[in-house]
Amino acid sequence: MNEHIQVSKALVRGALIGLNAYIKPGGLHRLMPVKLFDEVLCNIVSSVDYIADAVSMGEQARKGEIAVTSIDYGKMFSGIMKDSFRSCGTVHPQYIVPLTIIGFSIGLSGVESVLEESAKFKKALDTVNAVDRWSDIKQFIELLKVVGREDMFNHLQGLGYTQITLLKTGVNFNELYRSLSSRWRGFSIIDSREGAVFGHLKKLSDLYKEYKGLDLAAISLYMDLIKLHIPQQFQDRVRSAEACKYMGTPECAKLMYELDILFRKNRISFEWATELVVLTSALGSFEGLK
Repeated sequence: MNEHIQVSKALVRGALIGLNAYIKPGGLHRLMPVKLFDEVLCNIVSSVDYIADAVSMGEQARKGEIAVTSIDYGKMFSGIMKDSFRSCGTVHPQYIVPLTIIGFSIGLSGVESVLEESAKFKKALDTVNAVDRWSDIKQFIELLKVVGREDMFNHLQGLGYTQITLLKTGVNFNELYRSLSSRWRGFSIIDSREGAVFGHLKKLSDLYKEYKGLDLAAISLYMDLIKLHIPQQFQDRVRSAEACKYMGTPECAKLMYELDILFRKNRISFEWATELVVLTSALGSFEGLK
């Protein structure tokens, strides 16, 4: 059990570093005085025990003590989401569901490094995402409504995820996550067919070697993700910030602060990039990045 908690703590620690890292212009960070930051922070902190349980279940499945297909996934997601609802008021599944699945996949694969044993990790992710028991999928979708995420529930309903469709087509979790990721990009981290997680994690690892700190590497990854989405009128400032390594000097930090203010004044938001950075940083921490 201690090993499961350690894996969970590593993932949560990395996620919190990625969330807190400042300044991420147009994204969430600890200098951004908004309720959303507090909600996401609370969701992540509240997930420690549930992620540890997921790691444990994955390990049990790897050892043959339980079958992957016999696990009650509805119950697994219900615990973490309902607890976040009670503790935090608002649930952000795009963070806590991927963290849970990452934990389960680590337990199922038995990897010590996702990058060095990517094939084993991907196989585990493929296995859990291939689960298509309609009762689990149905419970997950209905749970979104129960915890106040009618927007996610309605998004899936609009894409045809009705009870009749689930019975007829045999939708699996990977297809569900992919559908959600069209609006909440955090879910793309656990889309095993797309495999984006490995590219983001490799990039973060390379940046870590340059910046010598997970927080600074996370900021650089964030800027790399949003670079092509920044309006032309701000590109000169972004290039100047990149030239001095974003938060490398007080002058550079001032540039990043000014960019953050400009983006918010112009209602430019890159919350989707925050989701990717937070979850990639969680895996980075598991890899040993600090």
